[in-house]
Amino acid sequence: MGIPVIGNGDIRTPEDAAAMVAETGCDAVMIGRAAPANPWIFRQIAQYTATGSYERPAVDDRYRMIRAYFQMLLDEAEATKDLPRAARLGETAGKMKQFATWFTHGVAGGAKLRGAIYQARSGAEVLSQVDAFFTAQLANGAEPDAAPEDAAATEFPEEMLECGS
Repeated sequence: MGIPVIGNGDIRTPEDAAAMVAETGCDAVMIGRAAPANPWIFRQIAQYTATGSYERPAVDDRYRMIRAYFQMLLDEAEATKDLPRAARLGETAGKMKQFATWFTHGVAGGAKLRGAIYQARSGAEVLSQVDAFFTAQLANGAEPDAAPEDAAATEFPEEMLECGS
């Protein structure tokens, strides 16, 4: 019986995952900091492993993800408002600001959105800024996230794209 080896370190794209497997022969890869900025990375790795290509999230996909997460924070804060302070969720706008950098990574004009979020004084104001930003993006026909500059398409032998083979 073999011991599974998990590759770790700087896996930001499906190409990075494939390269780790190809270069090390590991059985799997571990995703860390890339997940909050690109929660689609797991699906993308599976697509890339199976087909050699993958879908990038559209602006609407990213908007729905950010909005859903921020709305859950607001809903949780409302649901826990009558609990003792130590049992409450905490300051909602602060949590939203904490995740704004990750969530807006790869979004065209994301710096403008981050600035608006950091200036907001309440969770509701943060959500309003998110809605206004993405409504404008979608009205202007924004494109899906671009490929990262450092993620040049690399061809790997098909057998090396299969994790655990």
